Amino acid sequence: MTNNQTENHSKKTIAFAVEVSSHNDLYPVERIATLVKMFSDEKILIFIKQPSELALKKLAATGIEPISYRDQKQLLQYISKLKPDLLVRDGINTELEDTEKLKEIVPALVHFDDFGEGGKAADCVLHTLYREIREKVDPHYLTGPSSFVVPEKIAAITSTEDEGERPHIVVVYEGSDSENLTYRTMRHLMQLQIPVRISVLVDPSYAHDIDELNMMALSRRNITVIQAADMLETLLSQAQIVICAASYTPYKVAVVGIPCIVISQNETEIMHAFPRDQNGFIQLGSGRKLKQSHLQNAVMELLLHEARRDRAIRNQKKLDLQSNNHYIYSMLINFAHRTPKTQAFLVQDHTKKTPRMIQ
Repeated sequence: MTNNQTENHSKKTIAFAVEVSSHNDLYPVERIATLVKMFSDEKILIFIKQPSELALKKLAATGIEPISYRDQKQLLQYISKLKPDLLVRDGINTELEDTEKLKEIVPALVHFDDFGEGGKAADCVLHTLYREIREKVDPHYLTGPSSFVVPEKIAAITSTEDEGERPHIVVVYEGSDSENLTYRTMRHLMQLQIPVRISVLVDPSYAHDIDELNMMALSRRNITVIQAADMLETLLSQAQIVICAASYTPYKVAVVGIPCIVISQNETEIMHAFPRDQNGFIQLGSGRKLKQSHLQNAVMELLLHEARRDRAIRNQKKLDLQSNNHYIYSMLINFAHRTPKTQAFLVQDHTKKTPRMIQ
């Protein structure tokens, strides 16, 4: 074997660093956990900043003990000592100076959903939460549905809905739900004058009094409030309609193929371009301005018009999100082994995804 062949086949080290608040949607942790399990011939390191118990539980499935770090300075110290071939960062808008320091040590840097200045110095930035209004960006920014990593449990969902039952509406706002859209949505749905079944899934990090939700549910036999960290997959398998925020949950819904109503939790979510009509979603805009009539009309539209439901599911399914993981895995492997120095690598490597990945 030549020296070049030996280098290409040497065991590479890939490090993943994730930073999320206990109050935020933990999907970045899910994304890292999903990707890690795809690598078999590489040495894997996981770094997580001041992790919550829920975050650690999600990472436990990887079988790799994560390394906790306090701040950017400590992460830099770990990376300087361990010298991975590739560093994948998630859950943070990075600073330019921090990224440049890491770039002096690590041959390749890939960032997920980094909207900070530090992304400019990375080798590749994938934007899953891409914006409706986009300025011209550098070619190493790749945006679009193809950047969504599908969690294993979501990919495995098989619909078990019973068309003979009352329509099942699932309400879920992952994370702390700072604007308490769970309460607002539930209150509006209670006024529906048709037979439906409503399941309200409350995140363990819900920032409000769950007793208020339980009290409302007591007055309606058709409403169930569930607070759990591991029920989303079960409820998605049963749902005829999902109501959720405009962050990562719509992607999970689209993998399964379920008519979905999206309500934005803040101004940033309003700009997210994925959960729109062309991809199979009804976008109702800001939750702060949500009107009961708008939500009820959207629900009735999906319940009464089969063609509208079918179109929503068709638009979601044509995105072919199930193929994303293999594509992203291949891209990361290439970065770890080839350490591309030019943008031509990105163009070549993403040929198959061009229709759904915007550069």
